[in-house]
Amino acid sequence: MLKQRVITAVIMLAVLYAGTAWLALPWFAGFLTLILLPALYEWGKLMGLRHWQHHATWFALFGSCLLFTLTALRLPVMGLDDVQIGGATADYEPLSVNGIVAISALAVLYWLWVFWTIRSYPGGSRRWQARWKIGLMGIACLIPSWVGLVYLKMLNEEGWLVLILVAMVSVVDIGAFFAGSIWGKKEGRRPLAPALSPKKTWAGLWGGLVSCTLFTWGVLAWIHLQYRELSASVWALLMMISLLLAVYSVVGDLFESMLKRHRGIKDSGRTLPGHGGVLDRIDSLLAATPVFVLGIALLSRVLEVI
Repeated sequence: MLKQRVITAVIMLAVLYAGTAWLALPWFAGFLTLILLPALYEWGKLMGLRHWQHHATWFALFGSCLLFTLTALRLPVMGLDDVQIGGATADYEPLSVNGIVAISALAVLYWLWVFWTIRSYPGGSRRWQARWKIGLMGIACLIPSWVGLVYLKMLNEEGWLVLILVAMVSVVDIGAFFAGSIWGKKEGRRPLAPALSPKKTWAGLWGGLVSCTLFTWGVLAWIHLQYRELSASVWALLMMISLLLAVYSVVGDLFESMLKRHRGIKDSGRTLPGHGGVLDRIDSLLAATPVFVLGIALLSRVLEVI
């Protein structure tokens, strides 16, 4: 199983890097959509959908919501940027920064509600367990993340912002795993959320926070020395964003655990050998992306960091 997990992880990293660093923005959006398709199917399973007609309806509803969001985010047709696609030139309209900030802010508030829901589980589950409500939660999780990743790619064509975000979420997960395995046992394995995931401990949470802090410090030091000097206030603000991102990353993981426990399944799917489903891999990223995007959007506009 470990060998299978490692092989799958290496393949996923290679595909992620290629799709993020090499593809132009329109193609990157298509790349994200391909990743989204199995995640949508798995979310349908969390809703309790069984027949293909129900899944088709769910796909159509989500696609309509995504299309409406993209239409609302378009700026007026003026000052279009050129994108090279296979030697040809294609025009696209940049996403509205005001719209990105609004969607990300609403998503951050939504995940605060998710945190409250997790804390009250299993009590209060009747407030959200209806199929249509779980569907709305899927829309609130997936669309802001998709839009946010496209926005990060728009800000940085080389894809470094997307890759840094994914790396930060991965570092939180890895740090939590090792800290929970080593120190969780020594402290009596105090569970973080026993009703949802008994294996997750408070030691793991602190390990994830420390790991993300150290990683962010290293990235900022590299930027400060190699590219441009960062003021102390910007440095401190980015470190605060990284801590908040780490907390939200854990919330996203626990949220999917809650939905799976409610549905009585262990994994969201079997798309990724040794890892479960796509949602099992991106659950933390779904919660962390709005925090990262909101922070970058505000900094790029107000402090002109990017």
